[in-house]
Amino acid sequence: MSSSGLEERPQVREERVALRAGPDRRTLAAHVWLGDRAQERSVVFAGGIGAPQRYLRALAGGLARRGWGVMTFDYRGVGESHETADYLSILADDWAHGDLPAAVEGLRALSGARRLVVFAHSVGGQLFGMSPATAQVDGALLVGAQRGIPRLFRGAARARVEYAYRVFPLLARVFGRIPHGRFTFPEPCPPRAVVQWIAWGRMGVFTDAQGIDVEERFARFEGPLVCAHVEDDLGFAPPAAVDALAALYTRARLTRVAIAPRDYGVDRLGHFGLFSPRAPRRLWDRIDGWLRTVADP
Repeated sequence: MSSSGLEERPQVREERVALRAGPDRRTLAAHVWLGDRAQERSVVFAGGIGAPQRYLRALAGGLARRGWGVMTFDYRGVGESHETADYLSILADDWAHGDLPAAVEGLRALSGARRLVVFAHSVGGQLFGMSPATAQVDGALLVGAQRGIPRLFRGAARARVEYAYRVFPLLARVFGRIPHGRFTFPEPCPPRAVVQWIAWGRMGVFTDAQGIDVEERFARFEGPLVCAHVEDDLGFAPPAAVDALAALYTRARLTRVAIAPRDYGVDRLGHFGLFSPRAPRRLWDRIDGWLRTVADP
């Protein structure tokens, strides 16, 4: 039993699968856990920028032990989906319009789920709102999903945003890529996708690769939406930035919540803490509850 009394089943087998995404039928690497209620409810994770899917693994397995069908995947050009001949031409548009819908379709085919939802973290909440996937799912949970407009950040967090917006495009121009490391991303990330993501924050408008405003697409999602911020995640997703993104989902049935580390017996969680294998199981129980709420409101 978990600390709050929710039953966890035995370990669910993890399987690696290949997805075909977009008109170009790009191969993406994905991992699937089919819990014993996968046909009833399943969830696709849409992860953060430059963060391979493995950071989602512990929570994905935890949800599968609670019965969920679960899929994580790497966007093209990232993590296990890194190897590609046209790496330098990949856009964030490709992630939103090709990769995320392919993951949703792939999990539905594998699980046969009657109710399918998205768990979007960080940039995943931006991509979801612009994606055709909004018409393919029954609901969504956004955690730490934000707008990257500098004025929404304070102090050191704003300085970090300004640094990224100035330096990353320069690195892309000089080196043809953005070197991965402590001051950029943990692993390689397609430079044109990063530059497009930066433009969204710098201009304060979500646009496609042609510069056309696409913010109206967020209003196409009319399902239940839980939007959460972590109270000590001020460096990556402060409340003002999370609120600004949530405001674009104008037709969603929105529930806005906060995650306070102290409520779960820990001092800090930050942007990635809830995905740690050491995360409080009571927090995972709460995540499970929010997902159930949007799957079957």
